[in-house]
Amino acid sequence: MTSSQVSVGAWLAFAQLTAPILLVTLVIGLLAGMVQTATQIREQSVPFVLKMAGLAALTTTAGPFMMQGLESYATNLMNALPGLVHG
Repeated sequence: MTSSQVSVGAWLAFAQLTAPILLVTLVIGLLAGMVQTATQIREQSVPFVLKMAGLAALTTTAGPFMMQGLESYATNLMNALPGLVHG
């Protein structure tokens, strides 16, 4: 594993960990905003509560998938560390 592979692996693990969270909050926020606009409800806690409920459901169902990328990256990094240190 070279230093560039370490960098790419870190970005991929980061993306696998954060992309589902960002996509769920984006979709929920967009849908809540559209409903609030249509009904003219200006309460700020509605999208917040919906996002928190969506994130709780997401981490319950997709948490192992999200952590799998981070776990495999950390394992590969620890195995490649002696080669990276000694060149």
